[in-house]
Amino acid sequence: MKLYTYETGSKMQPAIVFLHGSPLSGRMWQPQWERLTDFHCLAPDLPEHGRSARIGPFAMDDAVRRLADLIRSAAPNGKAHVVGLSFGGVVAQALLSQMPEVVDRVILSGTAGRMNQALLALLKFQLVVNRPLLKRLAPDKVAALMCRQFGIPPQYIPTLGADIQRVPADAMLRFILASYADIQTPTQTQSPVLVVVGQKETPVAKVLARRLARAIPGAQGRSVPGLGHVWNLQAPELFAATVRAWVTDNPLPEKLAPL
Repeated sequence: MKLYTYETGSKMQPAIVFLHGSPLSGRMWQPQWERLTDFHCLAPDLPEHGRSARIGPFAMDDAVRRLADLIRSAAPNGKAHVVGLSFGGVVAQALLSQMPEVVDRVILSGTAGRMNQALLALLKFQLVVNRPLLKRLAPDKVAALMCRQFGIPPQYIPTLGADIQRVPADAMLRFILASYADIQTPTQTQSPVLVVVGQKETPVAKVLARRLARAIPGAQGRSVPGLGHVWNLQAPELFAATVRAWVTDNPLPEKLAPL
């Protein structure tokens, strides 16, 4: 079974693969594919997410293999730019580590590199504490809380709620903990990598972004003033402009600050 993939543009155009956060789906990238019409945009639903919910259980090696197959079949030269946010950034790092031949330029936003035991314990604590709330609240209520927490415009509540409904809280806890416990940071990559973090993200997120930018050879780091974790929905024009500039090797938007 193939990953369900939202696809726009011609296969003759440069390909960009967008990897979503959890428990969301490829639909979170709609504001970008609507603005990047001169690219072949691919936004797959990762295993156990969205319309790929029946593909599972989630395993990173399996997700990487499926993504590599998608790129080889959808890009004329079998190579794509990759944009990953949050959990999608962890998956993007594994793809770049295991299948570097299918990856061109990369953007990693609001994600982390390999964590020490203290940070892993903190992540587990946060997930375990939030699990009862996620299980008790209706998906639209969880989506509304997410929008308030991350400053996401309220028109996205129905979309986020539908995605959240497809991912049980226990499943999300399982595959996020497993994935973050063994992040495959691409420390030997030759692909140009941009590490981005919202200025309104947590202090821990900003520390992790700086560490990740230092760990990846030649990576550049940027902070996005005034924005938070899911800034592709907060500022879709700026996010799309950042993607366009990075994948075409042009200057990044002036609004982005050094990390």
